[in-house]
Amino acid sequence: MARRKPRKLPTAEQRNECIEFSNESSLHVSEMGVGATFVNRKRKELRKIKCDGCYCQAVRQGRADYIVGYDRAIDIILELKGSNLKHALVQVTDTLDRWRNDSIRYQRIVCLIVIGHTIPRMMSNLGVYEREFVDQKHTLLWIRPSGEKKYSFNELAGKIR
Repeated sequence: MARRKPRKLPTAEQRNECIEFSNESSLHVSEMGVGATFVNRKRKELRKIKCDGCYCQAVRQGRADYIVGYDRAIDIILELKGSNLKHALVQVTDTLDRWRNDSIRYQRIVCLIVIGHTIPRMMSNLGVYEREFVDQKHTLLWIRPSGEKKYSFNELAGKIR
């Protein structure tokens, strides 16, 4: 039986192609009709990392879509999902486990899953999933439907104004 060569890790240059910086007043991220908008009223530095298929080359592990960083202080692991919440949880969990050991991560990490097609009976379980995630991973998780909501980094971090 032939052995497969191990996959080469991306070089620093290839990984940098997956990272964008901005100081715009808002950042919108979307895929296949599911999106999230982050507000940046103070125009602090924003960092957007395309994880799935770019920065993160992990095989046989889940990969969230993006990591959005704010002011070198907080990273939001973002999964944009049509409807498969259980798969989204795996992707966010696997990404979180890897990201905690990455040298470019920011101090605080929060996870956000934006679901495009929510089912009414699924809505009642969202709080349960969020609490279980905090208990197991010691990290905030937000699960929200796609729509017009604009996300504040302070609110996602659990800081009340």
